[in-house]
Amino acid sequence: MINQHLKIMHFLQTLRFPLFWQMLSAMATVMVIATGSLWFFLQFNLDELLQKQTDTFAHTITQQAANSSAELLMADDTFTLSSMLDNLVRTSINIHSIRVYDENQKVVAKASRNTQSKFTLSYSSDIIFHNVKAGYIHLSIDNSAIRNSLINSQKILGMVCAVVGLLAFIFTILIARKLTNPLKELQAITQTVANGNLNPDMPKVGNDEVGDLVKSFKNMLQGLRDKKSIEYKFNSYLSKDIAKDILSDLDQHKRPLKTVNGSVLFVDIVGFTKLSESESPQIIADILDQYYSLLHQISKLYWGSVDNYIGDGAMLTFGVHVDDPKHSIHAICAAQVFIRLTKDMNFHRQQAGLPTLEFRLGLHCGEMLAGTIGSKERMQFTISGDTVNLAARLCDLAKADSLLISSSIYDHPACQDLLISDTGQSFAIKGKTDPITAFHVTGLAAKFNRILMQQEHELRAMQKYA
Repeated sequence: MINQHLKIMHFLQTLRFPLFWQMLSAMATVMVIATGSLWFFLQFNLDELLQKQTDTFAHTITQQAANSSAELLMADDTFTLSSMLDNLVRTSINIHSIRVYDENQKVVAKASRNTQSKFTLSYSSDIIFHNVKAGYIHLSIDNSAIRNSLINSQKILGMVCAVVGLLAFIFTILIARKLTNPLKELQAITQTVANGNLNPDMPKVGNDEVGDLVKSFKNMLQGLRDKKSIEYKFNSYLSKDIAKDILSDLDQHKRPLKTVNGSVLFVDIVGFTKLSESESPQIIADILDQYYSLLHQISKLYWGSVDNYIGDGAMLTFGVHVDDPKHSIHAICAAQVFIRLTKDMNFHRQQAGLPTLEFRLGLHCGEMLAGTIGSKERMQFTISGDTVNLAARLCDLAKADSLLISSSIYDHPACQDLLISDTGQSFAIKGKTDPITAFHVTGLAAKFNRILMQQEHELRAMQKYA
């Protein structure tokens, strides 16, 4: 029984009763009650008014007839008395019959109409002659005309009330639509905004509460547009994944440092200092823009992020901001595609009479710290730790236009049987007690290389070389 009751309550809660019908029902109910009350009030007062008029007319006629009949009744002039009664009946269509009785209740004179009536009212009055009761008069009023008049009045009143009710209903519909249509449009606009359109066509409204609501919604949209502009600008200075992580909780002052596991790829330009001495700042800026743009596109292709630009170098991370168990092989793929595309870039630069560029790449994986450091006035999102430092050292040790990876990358499960590299070399690293083993990657396995070639071709079509 309780479950059945709960089901009924749940069903009632899920019922949808649109605002338009709520307003229409409420306003129509009020109009029906008001119109019905007015009709019943006028009907009751009209009945009472007509009844009073009938009683007044009957009493007046009866009293006048009694006064006129007194002397004729005492003189026993029945002929004149009958003539008076006939004349009275003939001249008044409301009188059905009239009789004069003497003191013995005997009919002395009478007059009546030949028509029958179902609606008659009876009135009587004593005939007084010199303070002596000589008899009485009995008057029957035909109430048909008055009743028909009352019925006609009721019909007219009913028609008036019906017309008023209909007009009120139409007016109610117009008011309900005027109030709810902007709300429906606003509801549709919210869905459009939810789908990403922050510049919808707003409904035209008046200077009322609904208009205030639409204005508030416009202000909210402007706030969303401003926020989106800030996010877009923010993403221009930080990696999208980092920006999204920071903007996901604006109330949190500082993103806490956390331990993450991923791959770090360092890239820098060989001989950049010498190049800067021989070229103008504008040419250097153009080189860096083209170089950084290429890195950004490649990192997105393999679920990585460009976390930092360091002069002519860049630090890319894989599996740090987005969980990726294959971060090591994805980082290698990104590096291989970058090396291949820079060869195309150098070919076009050579054709244009511009100096060619060489790049070194170093890659390592392991645990590192990710989060914000700094003060309230100035903070920076950073990734730090021995993994980052070793990747940077490997980049310094790499050959021109090649990728040097650590043994951690080489032995990573995601890279098994996919790498083509040299036999490995032992390198002494500053700050490290023991030397490390690193490998120069020269390619990938054939089955994987086909995918790289396709992605390389797609990226090549997007490039504009200076």
